[in-house]
Amino acid sequence: MVTSIITGIAIFIKLLYFNNLIGGRIYSITGLVISLIGALLILLCLMPVIKAKWRVRSMLILDIVITLLIISNLLFYRYFNDIITLPVIAQIIMVGSVSSSVINLIHASDLLFFIDFLILIPAYIKANKQSQYAKYFYVKHRWPMRVLLSIALLAAGFVFSYYGIYLLDKNQPNILTTFYDKSYIAQHIGLINYHAIDAFKYIKEEMQKKPLNEDEKEKIKLWFKEKNALTPEEREYYGLGRGKNLMVVQVEALQGFVIGKKINGMEITPNLNALIEKSIYFENYYCETAAGGTSDAEFLVNTSLYPLKNGAVYMKYPGNYYYSLPKILKEKGYVCFAMHAYKPGFWNRSVMYPSLGFDEYLNKNHYEHDEVIGMGLSDKSFFRQSMDYLKNVKGPYYAFLVTLTSHYPYDNTEAYNNALNVGELKGTFLGNYLEAIHYADASLGYLIDRLKEEGLWDNTVLAVYGDHYAISKDRKDELADFLDIDDMNDYMWVKHQKVPLIIHLPGDEGAGVRTIPGGGLDLMPTLLNIMGIDSKTVPMMGRDLLNSDEGLAVMRNGYFIDDNYLCLPADGAAYDVKTGNPYPIENLKDKIDNIFMELDISQKILENDMVEEIRNYLLNNKE
Repeated sequence: MVTSIITGIAIFIKLLYFNNLIGGRIYSITGLVISLIGALLILLCLMPVIKAKWRVRSMLILDIVITLLIISNLLFYRYFNDIITLPVIAQIIMVGSVSSSVINLIHASDLLFFIDFLILIPAYIKANKQSQYAKYFYVKHRWPMRVLLSIALLAAGFVFSYYGIYLLDKNQPNILTTFYDKSYIAQHIGLINYHAIDAFKYIKEEMQKKPLNEDEKEKIKLWFKEKNALTPEEREYYGLGRGKNLMVVQVEALQGFVIGKKINGMEITPNLNALIEKSIYFENYYCETAAGGTSDAEFLVNTSLYPLKNGAVYMKYPGNYYYSLPKILKEKGYVCFAMHAYKPGFWNRSVMYPSLGFDEYLNKNHYEHDEVIGMGLSDKSFFRQSMDYLKNVKGPYYAFLVTLTSHYPYDNTEAYNNALNVGELKGTFLGNYLEAIHYADASLGYLIDRLKEEGLWDNTVLAVYGDHYAISKDRKDELADFLDIDDMNDYMWVKHQKVPLIIHLPGDEGAGVRTIPGGGLDLMPTLLNIMGIDSKTVPMMGRDLLNSDEGLAVMRNGYFIDDNYLCLPADGAAYDVKTGNPYPIENLKDKIDNIFMELDISQKILENDMVEEIRNYLLNNKE
């Protein structure tokens, strides 16, 4: 028993040390210590009922396994700035062999993880000869006492682990559902509990999967064939961006209601307003993200597939094959960059971006953090350093930039130096958001000026859009007051879940406002048309907004907005999209059925990794 206790203490110290190496704080986080103790009690719960000689060997094996688990995660973290998950293990080879660099990843200090073996192995050998105490314990104290002790250890372990997990979920709601920051989870509940939850989620999801039969697959492939057959032969704006650089900027929490809006006589987004005057502006472009938040917005734009009904694609299916926007552009000779100055492991981007086909991912480790606002590098510094890099790239290139400063909770107002006079809203949630977006707008103005200064403006197709909503529904009354809306009912709320989409073409071609409804699903097909790429053999669920007779925006819960109606199937309600008057939802039954069929098709494609199969089918069945 003494050996077991000493081994448990050694493992506990190793796990704390590992936590420190991945950026966790040890002494200030109660939940971490409690979680680690709980995990160790669970691991040790069987020791009282194991015979002495096997118990000693079991402790040695446990120590070795935990040490190897720590070292594996540590090396992975140094390479990817992230923690291992079961779905990711199979993808390590895909994203780049770690083995070729493993020597460089090992630090001399890593030997500290093995020091305990120098002390414990002799103790294991000695203990293996069964001391008189061990014989006394296993003879005198028969099964009832040992079983009760095991049960007590197991129960205490679950209570301690649960409490640590509870604290994490309380402080960061939904993080255990989405797993958007794996290293953060490990830092707060320990590596063992993290892997236990990850394994549980993975096994549960695998068990819930329902493999498709060939008939179901054929129906899905036929759906895409019929959809793509509707693509018109003559398309407006086709090829106007051919051979040009493509820059897509995803702006954090940029919601549509700020566009063209003033407060105390000042424009909230003066630079975007000016850009709209010379660009194609889609004023009815809706947020279609789900639990994946920002990562869902990225996924929608680069694959034209719906997000998952539960969880995030970036976390669940990073190893799937995607015939994405960067992969298609690479076939045309483009070099593709993803740029986001935050932790590379956040939302699993370090794995997902290579899977999407980006040649290089410039992340937190590639930028000098000379100006930090809120979560990380300021937007202005991010754009400045990104342009310093891109101006030397021999085009054409596709640059996908994701901003950060205007991230919730929008409370970094001191950095903005009162650039926007929000008056009585100063210090309020909404006032802080307006100041943050005003700063984001100024940063976008800087980016546009740099493109012009570097002589790239007339050789670049620029698309700017917001990733998702900024104002949550529990603050709808604040938004209603700001927009002078008397009743922020369901119709008004859903109608305001818009994000701006602005596409600027060289020479200000096509400038004007488009009223067609759409969402993130539609940006990829719209851009492929502009870039002069035939999309008839590309499996996309969105539509080219510049060449579609009908518009449609679908939210993951089945809500949709088309040219005539706003429909909320789960609520049994529908409205005239222009007047807000109620409309008989039964009249929309066929459309509702089609919407849910599309959502189901997208879900099945992701669950069964079908994109490549559909792509090959479309290639072989061209008409």
